Formats: sequence, C-alpha cells, structure tokens
Amino acid sequence: MASPSDTWIKEYNDAIKIADDINGMISGKGSLHSSKPETQRHASAIRRKITILGTRLDGLQSLLSKPTGKP
Repeated sequence: MASPSDTWIKEYNDAIKIADDINGMISGKGSLHSSKPETQRHASAIRRKITILGTRLDGLQSLLSKPTGKP
C-alpha cells in the first residue's frame, strides 16, 4: 500500500500535468482561426479542465489535513 506522502506526490504530479494542459490550451487559443462554435468548444474544454484541476486541488488539501497517525 502506498504511503500518504506517495499518494500526495502522485496527485500533485497529476495536478501539475492538468495545469500544464490548461496553460497550453489557453496559449493555443490565440492561434485559433476557426468558427465561433469551435472557439466555444475550446473554451468549454478549458473550463472542464479547470474544474478537474479544482477537484484535484481539493483532494490534495484533504490529504494534507488528514492525520497520518504518526506523532
């Protein structure tokens, strides 16, 4: 079984990947020369990723607030 710190680090690394994805999507948004529906789909995808990131960050905070049982 993974230790609490191993779990936290894995979740943290996953959150970093999601944040990097969001940054890339936002950076790439300026290069979109497509229709309004395509722009709206892109914005929706960014919002979904932000929601996922928020959930991951809440999980990280929860893991930090749990007592580990060690003195």
